[in-house]
Parts: sequence; C-alpha cells; structure tokens
Amino acid sequence: MSLSVALDIDPGIDDALAVALALRSSEIRLELVTTVAGNGPLEMTTRNALRVLHYLGAGHVPVAPGAPSPLSKPFHGALEYHGSDALADLDLPEAQKEPDPRPAHQLLFEFASAAPGERVVVATGPLTNIAIAFQRYPEMPTLLRELVIMGGAFGLTGYGTGNHTPVAEFNIWQDPEAAAIVFGSGARIAVVGLDVSNDPSTALDSTNLAKLRAGVTPFSRLAADLTGYAVARHSVCALHDPLALAVVLDRSLFGFAEGRVTVHTAGDEQQGRTILLAGAQEDSAIPLTAVAAAVEGARFKKLFLSRILED
Repeated sequence: MSLSVALDIDPGIDDALAVALALRSSEIRLELVTTVAGNGPLEMTTRNALRVLHYLGAGHVPVAPGAPSPLSKPFHGALEYHGSDALADLDLPEAQKEPDPRPAHQLLFEFASAAPGERVVVATGPLTNIAIAFQRYPEMPTLLRELVIMGGAFGLTGYGTGNHTPVAEFNIWQDPEAAAIVFGSGARIAVVGLDVSNDPSTALDSTNLAKLRAGVTPFSRLAADLTGYAVARHSVCALHDPLALAVVLDRSLFGFAEGRVTVHTAGDEQQGRTILLAGAQEDSAIPLTAVAAAVEGARFKKLFLSRILED
C-alpha cells in the first residue's frame, strides 16, 4: 500500500523537482502541499507550487500557504540561486485554482490526525510551518509516522559544511528557532542534510540534462528546464529536496547516524549550526533523530531519472 505524504515546501528549483518525483512514485500518494517563505517570499512560493502542480496535471492536490516569515528572525530569500521568480524564471502557465484559505499548520495537523501513525510529512524549506503546527497542536508530533527534513550540515562527511554560512545550511539558518522546536518535539525524524546532498554523485550534470532534454512528457520538460538553469550557472543541479523524498521511497539508499540534534539559535556567526549528539539518550521516551551520513548517489540518480523520464 502507498503512504500518504504531505510536502511542506518553498519552491525553489529542487522543491519543484521533489514534487515531480513524488507524483511519479507509486509508493506514495501526495495528498497535501503547504508552502512557506524560504527560497522566495510566501506569495511567490505558493504561486510556484500551484503552477508546478497544474503543469504536471496534479491541480487537484490542495495547496495551503503558511508562514510568511521566520518565527523571530528577518526573512532572507535565495533568489540569487533560484531565479527572480524562485523557479528558474520559467514561463509556466498560471494555475486554474486558488490556494486553500485555511492556514498550513491547520491542514498539516488535519492530515496527520486523519490516520495516526500512518502519515509522513516531508519538509524541504525552513521549518516554520512545522514548528507552528507542533506548538498549536502538541499531540501532532506523535501522530506522524515520520517527519523527513531537508536541512542541516552535521560534519558527518566531507560535504557536511554550510551552504549559507560556513557552518549553517540555508533552511535551518533561515529559522533556527523553528528548527530547535521541531528537533525537540518528540516526533520521529529523519534528516537529509548537506552531508549527503552536496555529494557530487547525487547531482545532475550536463549528461543527465541531455537525457532529460530528450524526454517528451511535462515531467521531463519541466525537469530539463529547471536542471538546465542550474547547470548553466553552477555546472550541476543539486537534488537536495528530491533526496529527502527518497528517504520515503527507498530508505536503503542511505546510511544513518542516530542521536539528538541541537540547533544554534542566537543571531551570530553560528546561527543555524546543527550538531548531532550521536547516541545521546537524555530522555528515552523521545525517539532518536536519524541523520543521513552516507548515500548511494548513482542508485539515487537512477531512481530519479527513470521516474522522471517514464513515458
């Protein structure tokens, strides 16, 4: 049976690629998309989520806007990487429907509570929506089967250094207070950080782009355009967010280290730094967090490309 999945995203090139992968994966059913300010402002990321779903024939999936800014820090986008519209400056058609008027945190809770212990949330942007949901609904962390997060840099591999500052990954840096709330919530959590998502074996290159360009479906065309934008400017297209989704699709792609995650929340040069205290069990009632420490990059890319290129 397929798992019910909600995506909490801030599209974003790689967020959009994660949406495409989700829609092409029979192991899961994408039932909800919530948006957060991250790669771009909330209005922009919400528009992008609606446009991507509409273009890929999944306009039925509800999209609920969430937090327009971090819990306490000022908002900073990442348009310098993702383009002026946060989506590679693509001229995608506008969606035919409006976003859901209910707030993201409410829909995330309703999604989790509809089938306790059975549903998964994959969060690939700042964790503001998740933190608000956990604060408003204290029972929600234990209702989830799992929360999968793209975020953090833990120094577990040679790639585990920051991409926004020397010590911090962008999503966690953007809202460290939210991240601290989430990691301390008691939810069962798996994390894909830069330790594996910056591994060159997981990124799309010009050879992969040529294969995508030869595709004939909306999925391959969208992936080619997004990948082409990144490859032209950065030589590769990193697949941070599809890697997080891959934890749900095939966990055997990863090796994990377990422990407690701490987040530096002060607004100084250490802001957003994540540390895994391996094996620490201060409270045995709280599940250990699983942080990806190894990845089979070639096998992951084969999975990603085969599904996106499927006719």
